Amino acid sequence: MTPMIAVEGLSRRFGPLLAVDGISLTVDRGEVLGILGPNGSGKSTTMKMITGFLAPSAGRVEVCGIDVAVAPVAAQRRLGYLPEGAPAYGDITTAAYLRFIADVRRLFGAAGRRAIGEVVERTHIAPVLHQPIETLSKGFKRRVGLAQALLHDPDVLILDEPTDGLDPNQKFEVRSLIREMSRDKAIVISTHILEEVETVCTRALIIADGRIVADGTPEYFERRSRLFNAVSLSLPRERAAPIRTELEALPGVSTVEEGSDGSAARELTVVPTDGGEILSVIAATAREREWPVERLRPCRGLMDEVFRSLTADADRRDPAPFRPATRAPPPAPRPVDALRDVLTICRRELTGYLSTPIAYVFVVVFLTFAGALTFFLGNFLDRGQASLDGFFQFHPWLYLFLVPAIAMRLWAEERKSGSIELLLTLPVTTFSTVLGKFAAAWIVVGAGLALTSTFWLTVNYLGSPDNGAIAVGYAGSFIMAGGYLAISAFVSALTKNQVIAFIVAAALCFAFTASGLGVVLEFFSGWAPAPVLDTVANLSFLGHFRDISRGVVDVRDAVFFGSTIVFFLFANIVAVELRKNV
Repeated sequence: MTPMIAVEGLSRRFGPLLAVDGISLTVDRGEVLGILGPNGSGKSTTMKMITGFLAPSAGRVEVCGIDVAVAPVAAQRRLGYLPEGAPAYGDITTAAYLRFIADVRRLFGAAGRRAIGEVVERTHIAPVLHQPIETLSKGFKRRVGLAQALLHDPDVLILDEPTDGLDPNQKFEVRSLIREMSRDKAIVISTHILEEVETVCTRALIIADGRIVADGTPEYFERRSRLFNAVSLSLPRERAAPIRTELEALPGVSTVEEGSDGSAARELTVVPTDGGEILSVIAATAREREWPVERLRPCRGLMDEVFRSLTADADRRDPAPFRPATRAPPPAPRPVDALRDVLTICRRELTGYLSTPIAYVFVVVFLTFAGALTFFLGNFLDRGQASLDGFFQFHPWLYLFLVPAIAMRLWAEERKSGSIELLLTLPVTTFSTVLGKFAAAWIVVGAGLALTSTFWLTVNYLGSPDNGAIAVGYAGSFIMAGGYLAISAFVSALTKNQVIAFIVAAALCFAFTASGLGVVLEFFSGWAPAPVLDTVANLSFLGHFRDISRGVVDVRDAVFFGSTIVFFLFANIVAVELRKNV
């Protein structure tokens, strides 16, 4: 039988740091595997590689027989993932968030509504369904994260700290849910709560310094405890010392440890030799010698003791290099699926824009400055011309600052909140994600531009303009805004700080805008050869937009803006792929 998860020789380096060191494991249907380890041991890194968020330095991962490196989207359709911290989109409601996840998972219409209803009931999040996620408590955020992971009823569940932040009742509910689901799924959970392994997991894995140091059932780890089959006796303080001596003389006893139970009594813990059974011998001896035993009970093996002993002195070693099998190129996505994914991402981004003041502030500021610049600096009424030249000439300078402001959140906020990990482990290609985000921001910019049509109506009221030239100017302005937006989105993917993203994007956009100014060309003309001077001049947004704004259609101008958009969108894709692996 093919395992649901198969990991072979998995390793991951971050520069000189070897975070995961040649891990191999399998998880079958019906298993709940708990991954334990100290902080920095490689637990989360291993789970991120299983989900396809991180690319391994060596080794391979298969989910339901699908190589994650070859066909990540196909593999991600079969699994549900709850990242550490349960990151989500705080600017939308729980219902909108689950609707987005359902759309990504191809659960449309009645199927999506049914799936959402079932998962809401299972995770008990109905009271917060119409509440913005950013206002939820930590416990509810965790349950919303669990709901999105369960929404499509996946064959494989990867849960990083699934009960972190939950109260005892909520923890009991989640653990019961995991046990219930485990009958027909393969589940992997990462946890620092040893009790969770004992109550939920059918198998546990202990990782230290990136390597597996133990693998077995909870009972196996309990048997490895020094206190397995130990016996605890509570005795009056004055009788503890002589009885301890008698206990140490019994056959099968390794040692006797003394402590206090918080009262006047003394607690003696009798540790057997090699985990042997000594309870019956001690009970019989206590009756025979009439020891004043207040309480006698068997001790369970302590998993935390085993955990400490296994992880305290784990030493590092470099793995033998793993050479993965030759892989076929990933299958090309169907155009209809790619388009559907783009629209899904675009809708989510638009919801985010409209759920916050960002889009509204952009439109108001754009309209205000466009009007002020047109009427005051552009002398719109004093020109006495039925044209919008005085309106269009300021568009590059408006976009120079306003577009980076609206684009800075596209990726920087995803990285800061951690939601990028969820987004890039959903069954959507990076290409579709980048294009969907770009399209949403472009629509917001286009909406602001469309609302300036009052200028168009005004000039028609005052005179008889060349409406064809004005239409070309509007189209050219929209395409130019796309160029500024592609540049800004690329910069946003390079940092998690929105302020830095804005400053760097504005500076880069200024370079593309000002490269055609006379002062810039004069600076280069003194020492740069003619080809360099021509190249600098041809990079100017001002130069390419000038003719378009007057209604002159030149294919070279359209190609320039189109190629700028394509180039920086491609750079955006590369940046996202590279930064997620850092």
